[in-house]
Amino acid sequence: MLVSNPREHEENRCYKSFPNGNQTQHTIDFFNSKTISVHTNSFVELVGGSREKWIEIFELLGQPVEQNKHYGKDMGELEYVIKKLHRFNCPITLKPEDSSFLDVAVWSYFQKRLSLSTIEKRLRYARFMEHHLMPVDFKNPNYENFRRHMDYREEIEQASPHALKHEWKTMRMFLEAFGIPIWPYKPPYAPENGQRLLPFPDTVKKFFSHKHSEDSYENALYQYLFYHSFMIGWRVPSEICEMTIDDVIIDSQGRGSITITETKKHRQKRTILPEKHVLCSLSHKSLKNWIDKWRPKVENQYSENALYLWPSGKPVTVGKLGYKLGHCGRKLCDHFRPYDMRHWCAVSRLIETKIQTGHFEPYTVKNWLGHTDIKVTENYIHYAEMYYNQYPKSWIHSAIRSHKSDDSAKGQHRVKPEFG
Repeated sequence: MLVSNPREHEENRCYKSFPNGNQTQHTIDFFNSKTISVHTNSFVELVGGSREKWIEIFELLGQPVEQNKHYGKDMGELEYVIKKLHRFNCPITLKPEDSSFLDVAVWSYFQKRLSLSTIEKRLRYARFMEHHLMPVDFKNPNYENFRRHMDYREEIEQASPHALKHEWKTMRMFLEAFGIPIWPYKPPYAPENGQRLLPFPDTVKKFFSHKHSEDSYENALYQYLFYHSFMIGWRVPSEICEMTIDDVIIDSQGRGSITITETKKHRQKRTILPEKHVLCSLSHKSLKNWIDKWRPKVENQYSENALYLWPSGKPVTVGKLGYKLGHCGRKLCDHFRPYDMRHWCAVSRLIETKIQTGHFEPYTVKNWLGHTDIKVTENYIHYAEMYYNQYPKSWIHSAIRSHKSDDSAKGQHRVKPEFG
């Protein structure tokens, strides 16, 4: 069955003025044909989606329409739904007792214009909050229940300010979807810039050769992921999971580029030209080696064109990959967090500009990392100065020096990698 354009099933009920100045507008929730009356200052009626349309979509997904089932674990479902719908199908508000997590996800995408990666992150927090020892009732949201959960998290479990801040953002997303006024909760203060403890090059080098798993493919997967992430500095793990083999271009001369999908920026594309030791070197854990030697070992009908695959052949996923990288990394560095690889790349590339030009050049690094504001890149200069004073050498060259370069294999002198 093909899902046709929603316009074919909608009545001709576009924007109509309320008679007699009536400012009560009716919306239709996704899985219930009943109307919801909410007050608004608008004098137009926005029509929501019909029950038949949503049943048709979820039949294609191969799932029954159940009010209590929590969707959103696979963002592929959300992507499929939003491609089949239009903004005018999305209700103004949802009914909490009848709304699934996928309903809230679709609403947030259309009405709040949140990115898919942000929605996915907040749904992960929502599932955690709902199944917590002091659970949050998303079917019947009330401030007292939410405060008990947050107070328990803060006082008993000593949750970090950043974790509490994310849970509050998650709750706000649901409140806005349900048309409930925002509660007066205020999360604890979270310092904006804490001390970044980054591993030195000799430690980073261990990430590339350490035995992370007994399975040869899984071990190679983590070694290559660490190598690529430290050198490229993409946002971990979201941008890794978006990479496809089509995003890597290598010509016969070993030149090429990679295109990164920035989920944080509504899937904006960023293209960079990596050095040969990242792109095509045969003696390093390069992208070419990964695509030619390791990825084919597990590729199957589930792989599609994803660049990185689990041993099962399925594409890597954000939640599991973040956990796995953190778990493996902390065996080598106690304070390691996956996002530290992006911080490390920023600092090491700033140090490289210092070595090559005599001063820290933030604009080169800004373009490499995809920062929107140069001030974000300049914030790393302070850390680059401190780390360079302790280790005044090329950090990237030191991290990969255990590998023989292509030039040294030919009997030539090793050259320092170029960065741009």
